[in-house]
Amino acid sequence: MTLRMNQTIVLVKHPQGAVQLDDFELLRDVEIPELKDGEVLVENKWLSIDPYTRPRLDKETPMVEPIPIGSVIQGETIGVIVESRNPQFTPGDWVFMLSGWQRYYIATKQDMILRKLSETTLPKSIFLGPVGTAGRAAYFGMQRIAKPQSGDVVVVSAAAGAVGSVAGQIAKMAGAYVVGIAGGATKCSYVVDELGFDACVDYKAADFKKQLRRACPEGIDVYFENVGGRVSMFVAQLLNDGARVPVCGNVSQYNQPGDMGASGPENFFASLPSAPLARFFLVTQWFKDYPESDEWLLKAIESGQIKYRETVYTGLEQVPQAFTDLFVGRNFGKQLVKLE
Repeated sequence: MTLRMNQTIVLVKHPQGAVQLDDFELLRDVEIPELKDGEVLVENKWLSIDPYTRPRLDKETPMVEPIPIGSVIQGETIGVIVESRNPQFTPGDWVFMLSGWQRYYIATKQDMILRKLSETTLPKSIFLGPVGTAGRAAYFGMQRIAKPQSGDVVVVSAAAGAVGSVAGQIAKMAGAYVVGIAGGATKCSYVVDELGFDACVDYKAADFKKQLRRACPEGIDVYFENVGGRVSMFVAQLLNDGARVPVCGNVSQYNQPGDMGASGPENFFASLPSAPLARFFLVTQWFKDYPESDEWLLKAIESGQIKYRETVYTGLEQVPQAFTDLFVGRNFGKQLVKLE
């Protein structure tokens, strides 16, 4: 193996409330061991920045296994194989994996998620966004739980984000009337003018509740939940009988202390007098169906039926900033870091 030194970003302290830049540390000159049989060395080119990483930074959480102090922050990546001792992979192959916030990664025989990227003329970064976990969450949440139909009124929170933007467009393709919820006039204009939603309501507006009611005068049949909190409370008042609520995220509460599992949107909606079909889901529930979703999403993007946007930071040292910015709404679409 040619001598290479890795750079990694590790957790140095558990956040207290909102995550801070000094919760992380960039380690340089981390030695990379020699490859063993069956292993490949991957040089990361793109890192995915995702809100679901936040709960794992806490010292204790009932939702997922916490990341230990001193460990590399985990996450999805795309990279190029630079050395291989696995006959299934060749140097130069582009692959998707769960290598985390670091420049190099050794994938072993035990890595369950290491696969070559599909052929396309689109930028490879789409495999971390609309054809990655974000796109799959939108696809399965809509197709397997919400099942929107022509004439349905569908509301999507975080509509300018990586998941919500795709979820709303899928509902439009099914013939639904789609209302987005986003933060600020610029994002609302993007959701309507570029993504093709029928309307978008600014949750930061003083009269948000009134605007939402005006946008959905006949109530709401599907609510695709990404944020939780006060948005959920206002949406709940407009849900029709038989409404479906796929619960994908609870981002408004990720920086809050306490048991998010007990106070999450699924339990909130289940507590309503006329409870909708509310189901929290993890996209990995449909792992065996990833080829189906990936093919569908890729074709929809290539044909122009689904549009997307990326917010890109450059350099491994920018990862903590990109992550903290995610929780104050500074991203359009998928939040990514490009490594040079």
